[in-house]
Amino acid sequence: MSLVLYVFYRSLYIWRERFGENVGLITGDIKLAQEASLLIMTTEILYNMLCNASEIIKNLEIVILDEVHYINNPDRGYVWEQIMIMLPKHILLVMLSATVPNSFEIADWLGRVRGCEIHVIATDKRPVPLEHYLYTSMTEQYTSHLHLIVDKDGRFIDSGYQTAALSNSSRRPYRSPACSWKDAFLIQTKNTWLGFVNLLKEQNLMPAIAFAFSRSSVETLAKNLSSVDLTSKSEKQQITKFFSTITGRLRKCDRKLASVKFLHDLTRRGLAVHHSGMLPILKETVELLFRDGLVKILFATETVSTGVNTPARCVVFTSLEKFDGQSRRPLDPSEFTQMAGRAGRRGIDAKGLVIILVSTIGKSLKSSVTGLPTESLLRNMILGRQTELISRFRVTYSMILNLHRSSSLTPQDIMKRSFMEAASHRWETKKRQHLSVLNKKLNETTTIISHNNNISNIITQVSNITMSTSIEGTSDLFKSLIDSLDVQVKCPHNGVECCDSIDQYYQLCYKYRQLTNSIISTLDVKYAQHLQQIFCPGRLILLQFMINQSVWLVPAVIINYHWTKRNKDSGNQIMLNVIQWTLPINLPNSLTQEERQSSSSELVLVVSGSDTITSEQINNNKNTNYYEYDEIEEKILRHSINEDSFKATSTVPVPPHLMPVFVPSSLDDGYSRLTRQSVSLSDSLVRICDQIVTFQDMKCNFIDNNNSKSHSSILELLLQSIKQINISRKDDAKLLSVNGNDHRFDIYLQVINSALFNCVNSIVPQESSLKSAVHYTTLRNVPKQMDFKKDSNLVMDEEDVCLFDEYSTLNEQLTIPLSKDTITAFDPTNLLKCPNLLQHLNLVHQTVRRKLAINSIENNLANYQLQLSNEYTGRLSVLKKLGFIDSATQSYCLSFKGFFACELTSKEVLLTQLLLDGFIDDLLAPDIAAVLSAFANELRAQDLTPEKTSVYYLKQLFDSINNSAHNFNLHKDLECIPRHLLPVFKNVLICAYELEKLQRLHNLTDPYLESRLDLRIVPLVYKWANGYSFSATVSKCDIPEGSLIKSLLQLDELIRHISGACRQFGNHILSLKIDEARGLIHRDIVCSPSLYVSQDIKLAKDD
Repeated sequence: MSLVLYVFYRSLYIWRERFGENVGLITGDIKLAQEASLLIMTTEILYNMLCNASEIIKNLEIVILDEVHYINNPDRGYVWEQIMIMLPKHILLVMLSATVPNSFEIADWLGRVRGCEIHVIATDKRPVPLEHYLYTSMTEQYTSHLHLIVDKDGRFIDSGYQTAALSNSSRRPYRSPACSWKDAFLIQTKNTWLGFVNLLKEQNLMPAIAFAFSRSSVETLAKNLSSVDLTSKSEKQQITKFFSTITGRLRKCDRKLASVKFLHDLTRRGLAVHHSGMLPILKETVELLFRDGLVKILFATETVSTGVNTPARCVVFTSLEKFDGQSRRPLDPSEFTQMAGRAGRRGIDAKGLVIILVSTIGKSLKSSVTGLPTESLLRNMILGRQTELISRFRVTYSMILNLHRSSSLTPQDIMKRSFMEAASHRWETKKRQHLSVLNKKLNETTTIISHNNNISNIITQVSNITMSTSIEGTSDLFKSLIDSLDVQVKCPHNGVECCDSIDQYYQLCYKYRQLTNSIISTLDVKYAQHLQQIFCPGRLILLQFMINQSVWLVPAVIINYHWTKRNKDSGNQIMLNVIQWTLPINLPNSLTQEERQSSSSELVLVVSGSDTITSEQINNNKNTNYYEYDEIEEKILRHSINEDSFKATSTVPVPPHLMPVFVPSSLDDGYSRLTRQSVSLSDSLVRICDQIVTFQDMKCNFIDNNNSKSHSSILELLLQSIKQINISRKDDAKLLSVNGNDHRFDIYLQVINSALFNCVNSIVPQESSLKSAVHYTTLRNVPKQMDFKKDSNLVMDEEDVCLFDEYSTLNEQLTIPLSKDTITAFDPTNLLKCPNLLQHLNLVHQTVRRKLAINSIENNLANYQLQLSNEYTGRLSVLKKLGFIDSATQSYCLSFKGFFACELTSKEVLLTQLLLDGFIDDLLAPDIAAVLSAFANELRAQDLTPEKTSVYYLKQLFDSINNSAHNFNLHKDLECIPRHLLPVFKNVLICAYELEKLQRLHNLTDPYLESRLDLRIVPLVYKWANGYSFSATVSKCDIPEGSLIKSLLQLDELIRHISGACRQFGNHILSLKIDEARGLIHRDIVCSPSLYVSQDIKLAKDD
């Protein structure tokens, strides 16, 4: 398989040299040796064979796709993709390319699609290494102007670039005042090339290919060298003889074409041009002469690097930017590599040279200082990563119709297996693996319960509890958590009775966290004017902090509060500046023996029974771990649960009476641990206490003679005076010190430290043996919760009163010691029997998170939609609406229209509509050829101007035809149409307009592509079909000769398919008429066989 038509002929010649006559060729218009063992064909031919279940496919064993990077082609790449998907799996697929940087990604996709191993064979070294140079001369003097910038090992030579910069900056182009900049540039380019040709001759660097990026540039460069002659007398004779043989195949008048004379003159002097606008026969002539060394310098566009085997000693870049149909841009690394790869002939050259002519590079790419292409540009272009292959897959009417006709694959199957969906396929596989991991863990830790079990009662009870919340999404998340808990969580230590109560206990713990957030949000939104009283400086609060997956209870004193933005998508949040103790980061499980011995601080936590457990006991008791943290599972949860839900469930809703408390060994130890923290109220708050730390009883209060300062002002000044220093231990926290020598600030900190110390000593029991009624907790005399209505004079509505009362009640119940005698909303009897309530509670929480993740993954998999599913649905609806598919059948069988459209290769829907309506039935053969030519030529991106993509464009055209009957001027795009064909084109445009409206109605991508016609070629085809010679046809025409031949060949193929469809479906009269039109087109230079397959042409090397 290959991509350019004349490349097939070249391939046929090469393969027949090796394998003899057992090599065939199948293209749109030529079929040679179809029974051969080796067949060369276009990808479109192979695609049609796959759609039609051809006998050739049944006997096929190997398919070789050459230049497979053509999958990146925006226009035809999707056909290559479909071939790779549709080829039967028993067929061995071999793909060749020099520019596929993401080969492993392609291999992974193909392996999944074809269900087999894909072997990637790659090499980083070329058979012939390349060296890259800058050429800086602007005159005929060429000595010492060639500078190596990349050596054969791929290393950028900085010194070479610097030398080139110095050389270039010392030679600025001179321009005569009487000469324009354009003329001066042309003169400079000519002088540069004259000197450069001398360099090529002296250093034996020919044959050379010089790349330019427009047809006019290529021909201008060749014309500038009118004084250059590089061939000997005998070479001139060979060239003349070969050219005479070639032109003898043309009509006498066509031999006088300007392009033929121009090329003959160039080749006699060892020069040639090669671009897509040339006649195919002239391009092949140039290729053969270049291959045999008779053309020394070939000026070409990048088409010569695409599949054409034209190796050279040297490759020259006259520019490093190209026009891609929309704008001028620098060459990307893949394009540069493809062209530079022509340098170096295997088995002949030790190295290939790539030379960049600095003087002809556009100013936009040059440094204003050095006058060279910038170093970063050169590094990226020469050594940068090549452009990765991406999917160009698209849904077409042809694909839908052909797959509905005969293929065992559906369009959805093809779309799902496309390279476009490769990432989604990997995502789906990964998500199913995640689902398996989570389900396995869920099954190991839970048992399924019936709907009549106590969990349904819990859900009902909790659902009946009023939740007044101002936090967006909180209630929905809480409901989803409840709904997720449809299993009973096993006790990690094999407890039985606790399993019946743990669910309800967890629900209330989680509700307590949500109520805390609701209280904070309500205070912020409705009672902001009272926040100064609630969060006044000196107020004692209880906070929670996560250390080693354990939630610790920490007392703190408020300094002040402020608002900060949570993130760009949400509102502000309240932040508190507080003074608290620093907790060792490694507590409780990871202290080293040395750290435990050096620290006299005590960690106090009662886990079961009646004994207080010290820090050393905690380190030796594995049962005190909350749960075994699984980093892999945590990553799965993070990527499966949405961001808000993950944040809301990131920590276990541990109630205060299960939180461990850190107790310093002494007041001095506590003072040494004081630190200032800025904490988020919604993430950290446990309780707002009714105690306020004051300084009124201190002898050294901060009072001067003029103004009395309250303790609030004192703390504000203290905050300004505080500085933080790094702690000397390993936990990287920051401790406090006071600026200046004012000892009163130290005393204020001592007061705060005493308040914190008294708080934890009132919370933690001092006796060594606790009463048997106290389990799981050290909270004894917890400071009372602040009474919001009384202490801050809040005037609340009834809804807020219920919210604050519910919060206060639940806060109290989850803070006081857990006891069988305690009256709470939950029954503590069974909970007290749990061997490790913390681990059990954590497991319930982890179960909820797993269920959330499982539900999320299952929903995502169920709702997954192919990227092009809307496009497919839209096109399918259009086909149904127009009657191409019978929507009454369950499998959407094709109608007569559908089967007819399957036989066409271009604009099949529009053409079928018109053909079945008889729009050419009454036309003469030349008229048929002229009208159908508007459908044969695909418009390029640069041809689709905003005017032509407008929804009003087609209407403007047929309105113009109507108005022309009243002597109004025709639209400029219709002026070239023969007048007697205007009524026919009016019907065509009306049909195209209706089709485009229908496509826009269904939101199809580029709805104008199926309805836009190329009218420029119509008058040329009309002349050609009426017997004009080719030279007469192209005279006074701005369409290149090669482009016209290409359009005529495309028209020939389209007419052949239309004739076949008419004959197959019974319209033999129209088929004969269309065959007659084809005969008028398929003549002379259009049907001239390729030089590579001609038996009567002797190549130059055989002379």
